[in-house]
Amino acid sequence: MNQENFWILLSKKLTNEANLSELKELEDLILENPEWQYAIQNIEDLWKHRPANDDMLAEDAYMLHLQRMKEFNIAFGDTISNDAAPVIGRSKRKIRWYWAAAVLMIVAGGAFMLFDKINQGRKGMGNSLAREVNEITTRPGSKSKIELPDGSIVWLNAGSKLTYNKDYGQTLREVTLSGEGYFDVMKMKEKPFIIHTSNINIKVLGTVFNVKAYPDDKRTETSLIRGSIEVTIKNRPNYKIILSPSEKLVVENDEIIQRENKTGRYELDPPPISAAMSVNKLKYDAADSTLVETEWIKNRLVFRDESFADVAMQMERWYNVDIEIADPYLSEVHLNGTFDDETILQALDALKEFISFHYEQKGNKIIINR
Repeated sequence: MNQENFWILLSKKLTNEANLSELKELEDLILENPEWQYAIQNIEDLWKHRPANDDMLAEDAYMLHLQRMKEFNIAFGDTISNDAAPVIGRSKRKIRWYWAAAVLMIVAGGAFMLFDKINQGRKGMGNSLAREVNEITTRPGSKSKIELPDGSIVWLNAGSKLTYNKDYGQTLREVTLSGEGYFDVMKMKEKPFIIHTSNINIKVLGTVFNVKAYPDDKRTETSLIRGSIEVTIKNRPNYKIILSPSEKLVVENDEIIQRENKTGRYELDPPPISAAMSVNKLKYDAADSTLVETEWIKNRLVFRDESFADVAMQMERWYNVDIEIADPYLSEVHLNGTFDDETILQALDALKEFISFHYEQKGNKIIINR
């Protein structure tokens, strides 16, 4: 019943027909079910990019997906068709409802059926995997803000994923991050907040910090704004690093990966800690006191003294494009820049003012060469 009510309320919100009470009810449902946020992002994107002034297309889309939902035995279409639109005429309100229903059913037919299959699969794998997991994902080109059950706030950057168990906060506060997240953690001395990434674990009581841990990046970074955190590098669990405010821990991912030879023994001893990590002071911009590591939550892409290869990787996530730098020399050139509302092409044209290159766009792929 919650899912059905959610679809109806979201339809009303999209068509600007929800009252304050309905908006509050929708907000409560989303807070109770944070795993729905990825589906909501898809819905809002589809809604924003729907064709304008095409009444027949709207109705056709609605009827097509209504039929598909019936084939899946999902009783969603009847609710929308009976309650949502007036019976007589092709009013603007009815067209808006057609689009809302069509968009919602596209996602309902996929996202929630997928959630159900995942949950059913977990239940069939025994008690060790019986606990349901919330998973919140942001696609390249998008960001999201999440409130965890304990009131902690997390901003997820593009191409990131946050997972945590449904029983989060009952005995433990543990999350797993792949990508980049900005955390404002509620203080609970009896329940430390723990973040797991591929190469480090972070333990906090209550603080504000940023974690950048994309699987494909060369480095994992933790930037502490205020409070105190304890970081453990996974291949050295007994070595703990305590960060103070305005400090940044940088871990070289490649150097902490241990490889085994054919005998099962490590080819090399773990590298010295000094070679795998460093702790530095955060640098604030003297002009406006901005902090590069957290400007992304203000929708600003900022990079300072970073290689073109690293900048290109950030731009791929930011703009949801695929960038190939064909010239090795260009990959190693270091750049500085700040982008706010620029498109990908405007951003590339701006970079051309500082380094000579040309680019060619083929669909969603951009090839850069000298």
